[in-house]
Amino acid sequence: MLDKILRHFRGVSSGRGEESIDRSTDAVFLLLYGKLPVLVLCHDAQGWRMFYTKEFKAQKKVKPLVPFPEIDKEYRSSELWPFFAVRIPSIARPEVLRTVQAENLDYDDVAAMLNRFGRKSIADPFELKPKEEADLALAGG
Repeated sequence: MLDKILRHFRGVSSGRGEESIDRSTDAVFLLLYGKLPVLVLCHDAQGWRMFYTKEFKAQKKVKPLVPFPEIDKEYRSSELWPFFAVRIPSIARPEVLRTVQAENLDYDDVAAMLNRFGRKSIADPFELKPKEEADLALAGG
C-alpha cells in the first residue's frame, strides 16, 4: 500500500505518471560529500542497488544518510529511492521538456535522467556523478 502511495506521489511530482516503466540502462554513480566518496548507486538488470564506500566506512565525521542507516548493508530496490528520485525534475516543466526533446532523451530511462539532471540538488549538499567521472576527479585528473 505504501509503495502505491509513494509511486503516486513520485509520478505526480515527476510528471511520469503512476504506470511509467523504468527503462534504465546499466549505470553506476558515486555520491560525494566534498571529496569524500559516500556511496555507490548502481542500476542493472536486477534493479537498483546502493552501498557505502570503504572510504566512508573508514571515517567518523560524516554520519550515514537517514534513509540508509546501515553502513555495511547493500540496499536493493526495483525503483529508484526517493532520496535520488527528487533530483530528476518534472517533465511538466517546459524547460525540462525542451531539454529532453532537444537531447533526444528517454524520460523513462531513469538512470539517463539522473545522469543528465541529478548531479546537484537544492535538497542536500551531495554531488552525484557518473562513476567514471568521479574516479577521474578523485584521482586528480
